[in-house]
Amino acid sequence: MITFYRRPDDPWADEIQSALDDMVIAYETETVQAGASLPDDVPDLPALRDDGEVVTGEAALRSRLDDLRTLMADWNRFQSDTCHVNEDGTVC
Repeated sequence: MITFYRRPDDPWADEIQSALDDMVIAYETETVQAGASLPDDVPDLPALRDDGEVVTGEAALRSRLDDLRTLMADWNRFQSDTCHVNEDGTVC
């Protein structure tokens, strides 16, 4: 599960959250108030924790969002409720 760490009033964090919502990907949001401590493995905000790796920084976050978009596009393409009939009449 992806965890998104953000400050409440951060336009860049709003953009990231909107991208995650548009992808329809499962994630949790942890809103960190000003002055509150960050988890030990989160050096800066906004941050994404995905598969145990924490991603921060605009370039790295944009790259991870692109990777997640690709993942979800593949997922949606190959996970459909369709029935295919082979040329010989068998259903696959």
